[in-house]
Amino acid sequence: MSRHSIKSQERMSGYLLILPWFLGFLFFYSGPMLFSFIISFCNWDYFKDLTFIGLDNYFRIFDSAGHALPAMGRTLKFVFLEVPLQLVISLAVAMLLTRKIPGTRISRTLIYLPAVMSGAVGGLIWRYMFNTQTGLFNYLLSFIGVGPIAWIENPDIALYSIVLTGIWAIGQPMILFIAAIQGVPKTYYEVAEVDGAGKFSQFRHITLPMITPTILINTIIILILQFQMLAPIIVITSGGPAKSTYLYSYLEYENAFKFLKMGYASALSWFMFVVILTLTLIIMKSSRKWVFYQSEKGKML
Repeated sequence: MSRHSIKSQERMSGYLLILPWFLGFLFFYSGPMLFSFIISFCNWDYFKDLTFIGLDNYFRIFDSAGHALPAMGRTLKFVFLEVPLQLVISLAVAMLLTRKIPGTRISRTLIYLPAVMSGAVGGLIWRYMFNTQTGLFNYLLSFIGVGPIAWIENPDIALYSIVLTGIWAIGQPMILFIAAIQGVPKTYYEVAEVDGAGKFSQFRHITLPMITPTILINTIIILILQFQMLAPIIVITSGGPAKSTYLYSYLEYENAFKFLKMGYASALSWFMFVVILTLTLIIMKSSRKWVFYQSEKGKML
């Protein structure tokens, strides 16, 4: 068999292997996305025929009397608080669990477990912990003489309480950080110790620069996931109190499945896509200044 025939067979095998993924992407992602884009220019409530209305749904997003812009502002505030929180905590936990201490394997499993759990189930657990009368948080605070706090009933702190629920989702970025930290060559630390560098100095000048590609990946993943967060909001606050946790994803959910305004909900979704894409491109552009890649020769690029 000629070398050309072997390469052709290998290429065909590759195409066959990705065919199931491609078909799934075509029918379950590309198709619905295209349909969503089309109906974003229409008025449709499931039961009536599509009525083309041009850009009216998009103009409605920017209506000063509407809920879209305040919801987006609230969501941006939430995301800008949530992303650093998850990054810092997941990195700190990853640093701890890469040390040679007993129980690290079971700890990794327990911390990662919520990442594969339903968001609704997680929301129910957090709702119990936030309960003013019987919640875990107020019960623990009672031991130090702090009165009950209305975690999700007070409009001034409800959004910050929802931010705290992000701790539930540190499992996924933690696993990526652990892999990145373990991939740093040990010789770098050995040389640093010979030069008299302490643990903090090693973290700052060796570990942190070496894992910046993973920090970039985790930042983008967390950013996208937090824009899409919905189930905990539905279960814990339903957008209240006084719309203090009425995030953009909840606005989309209400218009699509409560008010049956699929055209407007689709326009809202595409506007969110543009916002997420813009923020992602900004992060990618800025990463040229703070992300370092290691070449095959071991040099930092």
